[in-house]
Amino acid sequence: MNQRRKIAVAAALLLLALTYLFWRSRQGRTPVPPPVPVPTPTTIPKVSPPVTPKPSVPKLPRVTPIPKPLPPPEVKPPTSPPPSGPVTAPAGPTPPKIVLHPELIPKNIEIVRCYYDREIVGPDTTFGFDINGSGFTSEFQNMIQVDPGGLDIQVKNLRLVTANQIHGEIVVGSAQTTDFIYPRILIHNTPVFRAPDPFAVVRPAEVLIIVFISLAEDGRSGRFRVVTNLDETMAKQFHLVPSNPGLELSPLEFHLPFAVEGIMQIGTGVPQGEYGLTAFIGQRQVWKRNGMIRIVRPNVGLTGFVQGISAVDKYHRPGDTAQFYLHGSGLSPAYTTALNAKVNEFDMGPGTFQFVSAAQMRFSFQVPQNAPLRSYGITISDSKNNELFKKDDVFTLIAPNWVGGVQIAPPIRPGQQGLLRVLGRDLSPDFAQNLQLAVDEPGIELKNLRPLDASTLGADIYVSTGVAPGDYWIHLTYQGKPIQPPYGSLIKVEAP
Repeated sequence: MNQRRKIAVAAALLLLALTYLFWRSRQGRTPVPPPVPVPTPTTIPKVSPPVTPKPSVPKLPRVTPIPKPLPPPEVKPPTSPPPSGPVTAPAGPTPPKIVLHPELIPKNIEIVRCYYDREIVGPDTTFGFDINGSGFTSEFQNMIQVDPGGLDIQVKNLRLVTANQIHGEIVVGSAQTTDFIYPRILIHNTPVFRAPDPFAVVRPAEVLIIVFISLAEDGRSGRFRVVTNLDETMAKQFHLVPSNPGLELSPLEFHLPFAVEGIMQIGTGVPQGEYGLTAFIGQRQVWKRNGMIRIVRPNVGLTGFVQGISAVDKYHRPGDTAQFYLHGSGLSPAYTTALNAKVNEFDMGPGTFQFVSAAQMRFSFQVPQNAPLRSYGITISDSKNNELFKKDDVFTLIAPNWVGGVQIAPPIRPGQQGLLRVLGRDLSPDFAQNLQLAVDEPGIELKNLRPLDASTLGADIYVSTGVAPGDYWIHLTYQGKPIQPPYGSLIKVEAP
């Protein structure tokens, strides 16, 4: 193969960019019901797993609100890494800007999040949702209103479940349009909080969005998902048309009513540029978006493209080996010596690379003992020091006696006792002796806090039979100062 042929082949190597991502990172799921879930290693909004029929409902990407921190995990390559950086298409839908007035929230009360029993619905649907926070009372529940912000959506039956949970129902009317909905909490008709994550309404025979949920290792193909609302008759007429005939589509897979999936393969004759898809039901166009696919040249050698970085564990102590993943396509073992990684704010030496697959490489730094406690970014460059990718706030160095979150395992129910774990790093016996735990519910008792190991404290927890199932906030203070764990401190009391 002559040099011109190599260049032609290289120019044909492509990358499907994620488009119209639902949002982040908040790294990283994590809303998800309130039992403290496991953190994800990236703040980039994650893509949900493939939908399964029941009828299946595809999950909207949403922040993992209160993930439970775990000791540094065994390093395993994450699946379907979310690309980002210079190949990212225009930003996905974002809520309209509004001015919030959190100063109207009464003292000793905090609102954290909203989460939903269903994340994608059609018109004429009623489903439950919850508000999490701290210090909730009947007076506060009667003080607030929830404004969903849609054309034909109402909220009803708000009720106080616990001091940390208010439950209600969302009623989507027949006139509601296809859209993302971000509920707002009002006090005296003034917005004080807006849900960071939406639910979606999709009218029958309409399309909300199309996203790529995974990419092939060579960057030449990827699996996409259409978020729509189809019945069996509509599905028989539903089809997609790419803006270039060189974009080849597999037979579509229907997970009715809300998801259609398929694979797009980009042929070698498609030139660089931006392309799109159009959705039809029969002859009627129901959705069109240009620029959702971007074809680019490799930026590493003849085949590789670097497009993202994620941390295996975001929080580290000086002296740790900090491990990361480089995400891309067309990578090869030869690039372990062709790529350079550096920490932007402090000299931690060059990163050490290890080939994982054509879509991922693992690299690490040995954190110096004298590195300042702060957040750090990373830059990836080639052998000629050309910058390929740069990302801020990739990892953070933390002080000793750092608390990441709390966890109850196994789950606990009214009338039971169990073990509450406080998870962190370098937790000293003196810290354990002076750490104070409290809960808003008098029927939950915490006692006998003691060290289990350097990263875990344990406390006995007893839940009386009169405690209502629901979400409860564990308050942590040390020497009179409150601790706000980055992964939260909500626990869930399960129903009997």
